Amino acid sequence: MKFFKYFFVLFLSSIIFHLSSIPVYASDFKTDYQVEYNLSQSQNNLNSQVDFKIKITNLKTEVYVSKFSISFPNTFAINNLKTSDDNGYITPKIINESEKTKIELEFKNPNIGKDSVNTFFLSFDQANLFKVNGKVWEVVLPVIENTQNESYSITVNLPETTNKKISIAKPNPDVVTGNKIIWNNPKTKTIYAVFGEAQNYQAELTYHLKNNQIYSVFTEIAFPPETSNQKIFIQSIDPAPESTRLDEDGNYLGKYLLKPLETKIINYKSFIEVYAKTREDSTPYFRTEINKQKNYLLTAKKYWQINNVDLIKNLTDPKLIYDFVVGKLKYDYNKVSSNNNKRLGADIVLMHPDQAVCLEFTDLFVGIAREKGIYSREVEGYGFSLDPRLQPISLSSDVLHSWPEYFDLKTENWISVDPTWENTSGINYFNSFDLNHIAFVIHGKNPDSPLAAGMYKIENSRDILIKPVISQPLERKEIVIEGIDFATTIADNELYKGKFIIKNNGSSYLWSVPIFLKAKNIILEKDKLIIPVLAPFEKRTISFNFSSKVKNRSVDGELVIDVLNKELLKQNIKVIPAFYTLIIDIFAVIFGLSFLFLLYRAFTIKIKK
Repeated sequence: MKFFKYFFVLFLSSIIFHLSSIPVYASDFKTDYQVEYNLSQSQNNLNSQVDFKIKITNLKTEVYVSKFSISFPNTFAINNLKTSDDNGYITPKIINESEKTKIELEFKNPNIGKDSVNTFFLSFDQANLFKVNGKVWEVVLPVIENTQNESYSITVNLPETTNKKISIAKPNPDVVTGNKIIWNNPKTKTIYAVFGEAQNYQAELTYHLKNNQIYSVFTEIAFPPETSNQKIFIQSIDPAPESTRLDEDGNYLGKYLLKPLETKIINYKSFIEVYAKTREDSTPYFRTEINKQKNYLLTAKKYWQINNVDLIKNLTDPKLIYDFVVGKLKYDYNKVSSNNNKRLGADIVLMHPDQAVCLEFTDLFVGIAREKGIYSREVEGYGFSLDPRLQPISLSSDVLHSWPEYFDLKTENWISVDPTWENTSGINYFNSFDLNHIAFVIHGKNPDSPLAAGMYKIENSRDILIKPVISQPLERKEIVIEGIDFATTIADNELYKGKFIIKNNGSSYLWSVPIFLKAKNIILEKDKLIIPVLAPFEKRTISFNFSSKVKNRSVDGELVIDVLNKELLKQNIKVIPAFYTLIIDIFAVIFGLSFLFLLYRAFTIKIKK
């Protein structure tokens, strides 16, 4: 009867089997794997007790399992190892190698014969598998590559005391019940999961501005915008901008005056909250704005042109385009650190697919999507992760990240995808995104403007500091009224025009801002309007028409301006009959003529003297 050694090697994102030189095939065995991660939390650390149960069924009479080994990378912090088989405890043989630690087990009395079953168990504590990243927990779990005669399940048991729920999973779990999550026979090389609905970041950005002209100029810089998955809580902008506005793509621009040859440094501080789901408050606005953007979202701009359309003729939907980009391009790590990191664009990178970094992955996706009639654009920002498998690009300097978005006509939402990170990490970034992408600018109309934070440099400097935080930022809402311009004494037979300016002095965007005009003895042509969005420091002029409600008598009127259900202005308005104004006008004319006559008389008398 033949026997063989059964080797089991665990390496980051894959589990590999090694058999002896004896010709044994996968069809000789049926293997069932059950891996369970039991999480516990101590202060800011997550510990996991990992239990392996591996059941091997012999499908032939002449073979059986004799030995087993498992190898872990040295980066795995494994403690309290316990091993056993069906007959009890097994003393492991531990071999330390250069990059891994091998654990060899020899079974006591393995069962033999066809349909016999041998089960072995491993249990250990692992401290650094699940990462605490700000407000969320993040994990990348290795997956065994299944063959025909294998079944495999992974179970994660969250602590009973936590209220965190799984928000992102690649692939999606088969079972989620309470604090238990189960994947059955996953087809991917890894499982990526995030627990928690939102991630908070502290952002400190520096912008260096310089006017090389001998005359004053205005310039605009782009602060991080709010999107359907991102909210901004501004702490300070020093110095404050002259004004702010949102451009056609939704970029948040601040305007500054630079005197001749002046150098100015802008320091920006904020909290940025990134959500796993689209925001209900902002989504209606972006669905409306797409109708204004459609005229340029299919344009083959610079970097987004495809001349060799034969290469992409079979790419008819976003998933096919994404898979093509992931498989076609190869990430060039040397290009990131090179001084010759020139942006190639979609057409050139198709001819040189091994010279790609994130911009080329993004440009190729956008270029193909627009060629196929799919609304698409580029987002440039910051990719954050504590795990090098998720973020294979060094961010020791201000190296920005970019990724594409396409507009899904079914859900009417912008969908972010990241072919770069799938290419470099093997994790699916099409079916679901993550909480590690922070948007700085959106490029839909122009592929290279506005510039993102980190690109406003005079010398080589570190201008981006992003770190996850646990604390929940507080939103400060403050609306002020400026530039009040309307009559406070009116006649009862005229229509008057008025206006005022509202300004957002708060920390965040205000969405669907309601403005109510309430009046007493005054008729308003329109007493309610909605401002779709008002960014911090942004101003909006409100015009209105009004007239008297009463006729032929003097009354006291009143106008009240209510914004966000808060009364910001109450103004008394005097209403007088029209004939009063006529009498006043007559008296004014008589008084004016009399005054002129007296001046004339005084002047002529002086001349005579």
